[in-house]
Amino acid sequence: MSNNERQASGAPDLRLLGSGEGKVARWIRGLKGQGIATLASVENQPPHPRFIWARSHRRWIARLAWVLGFWILWGAGRMHSQPSAENGTTHLGLGDFLKLVLERNESVQVRLLELEVNRRKYRAEKGVFEPELSGSFSREANRRENTALEQLSELGATLFDERNNIYQGGLQGLVPSGARVQLGYTLHDLRNNLQDPRVGTIFTNPIGHEYQTFAGVSVTQPLLKNAWFPATLAGVRLAALSSDIAFQDYRRQMMLILSTAEAAYWNLYMAQEQVRFFQQSVATAQKILDDTRARQLAGKSAELDVLETEAGLALRRTKLSEAEEKLYEAADKVLTLYSETAVATNRLMRAADHPQLTAEAPSLLEAWQTAFRCNPDYLMQRQKLMQEYVRVSYARNQRLPELDLKGSYGLNGLGDSPSASWREIELAGFPSWSVGVELRLPLAGGIKSANELAAARLRQKEAELNLKEMETQVVNGLDTALHKLKSAREIAHNYQKVVDFNQNLLDSALDRLEVGRLEGQKVLEIEADLFEAKNSQVEAVVNCQRALLELEFMEGCILRRRQIEMSQTELQTRTAALIRRRGLDGEQYQRFIKEMQAAYETKRLAPLPADTPDQKKAREALSRRWQEQDKTNSPSIHTNSEAEEDPIRSLRKKREELQ
Repeated sequence: MSNNERQASGAPDLRLLGSGEGKVARWIRGLKGQGIATLASVENQPPHPRFIWARSHRRWIARLAWVLGFWILWGAGRMHSQPSAENGTTHLGLGDFLKLVLERNESVQVRLLELEVNRRKYRAEKGVFEPELSGSFSREANRRENTALEQLSELGATLFDERNNIYQGGLQGLVPSGARVQLGYTLHDLRNNLQDPRVGTIFTNPIGHEYQTFAGVSVTQPLLKNAWFPATLAGVRLAALSSDIAFQDYRRQMMLILSTAEAAYWNLYMAQEQVRFFQQSVATAQKILDDTRARQLAGKSAELDVLETEAGLALRRTKLSEAEEKLYEAADKVLTLYSETAVATNRLMRAADHPQLTAEAPSLLEAWQTAFRCNPDYLMQRQKLMQEYVRVSYARNQRLPELDLKGSYGLNGLGDSPSASWREIELAGFPSWSVGVELRLPLAGGIKSANELAAARLRQKEAELNLKEMETQVVNGLDTALHKLKSAREIAHNYQKVVDFNQNLLDSALDRLEVGRLEGQKVLEIEADLFEAKNSQVEAVVNCQRALLELEFMEGCILRRRQIEMSQTELQTRTAALIRRRGLDGEQYQRFIKEMQAAYETKRLAPLPADTPDQKKAREALSRRWQEQDKTNSPSIHTNSEAEEDPIRSLRKKREELQ
């Protein structure tokens, strides 16, 4: 169609669509001016090929967009509906959760490796007494002119020429007394020109070989410095104590992981309970709102009452959203503790167990006795003090002068063959021995050893102060944990009574609301009091569990009460066997933890011995003293230095009596 024909018929020119906004606007205004007849003429005209191409592509683009949109919506719906299809939550018990934490925690594996490293060091130090087998061979060649005196002794020979082979072998080692013992054998194969017969000499013996043999033992025993057990066993004792410290560090790390995990578990429980309380609160507010609206329609309630009820419902929904956010945060922390991600699980973790209020707490003396046996920090500090004792003993030994007693005894043999030379030794006809004393003294009095001894004594004093400080911290921590536990238990019981009262009050208020004898705002206030009481009661129960965890951590009995405690010997044996077999990878470590738990569950804990009458009297006397202090509300540990030592000394004295 030409331009003239298109203009005569009134058909739109598609080229104008790309020529600017002004042309399009003019074309639309012209189209409106032509009226319905123009539109009909346009409809009767055959479409332009370019218009057909554009309309076809728009159809395909629309279909493609529809397919993509459906696919995106289907994928999003599947992503959001998948947890719902799988019930959306995973109920995890406390015991199963702790097992997962131990199986997937890398820091415990590091402590196990450190424990094995220290065990290896201890075995290496014990190897200092391992005997050594030595052997050597040397060949000597010597050619020289003889002096006049040597010529007389060597039958006038002006030249001496020898070729000797020397064979040596023996055993040597260190004994616990500090002595070095050497058992040796030496064979000299002597060949020289003096063994050849002179010209004109008649001889009957073979020419050219002599064998000289010596077999004997030599001992060097220090009498002062480096003598006896304090010096020779110092390295072994230090390595053994380091191994004990590594074991207690492993126990402490395990306890820290378990206590952190259990605290996170109870935080999750508290968060999900708060969400449940808010959901109940929202449901109650919605019920009150519906009743208030019905009363408004009946003319029995004002619009202001409806607005106040709606505001209360909106506030509760807002608080519910905040509580749900905290619930997700607590669930993510639980997942993090056993190295899992929310993307991988796509489920919300829920605590299946409920905290139970504990029975009567132990007395301070009983808790201190348990901490004295099991607290890893206290045991580590005590082992460190023992290490300093060993170092001081060794440094004191190094201050002594070096006085060594030396002695040797042996047998000599000579023959034309090695066997003939050895037969001489068997006859013991030519013995050789020596005894002597060697003394060494530093001219300046031993500057190095004196300063090392002073430094060792200072470190010992430092370790003693650290141990006393640790004792004070443990006693104060136990006292604080016991008071927290007692207070949290009482608070939980009291809040339970408040919850029961407010629940009964709310039920009564709802009944009065239904008959129109009470306003909705007053019911909301009662429901808010009930929510606060419930929330406080759950928080008190969780605080009771936290206080119990703190008490068990200070006592050092978390592992034993959760049945995953192992002795040092058994743990080292299992760890060494595991590393010797396949190494400490993730799968082997998980199997190792399960074997430890199974082995501990089959063990029977030995019952504690019964108290003697004196021990019972001492326990009762100390218990009465602490009860009197509790009644007067006086702190068990005072702030001044003189009063601070009294309870510590009394505990030590009672502990010694019980031992």
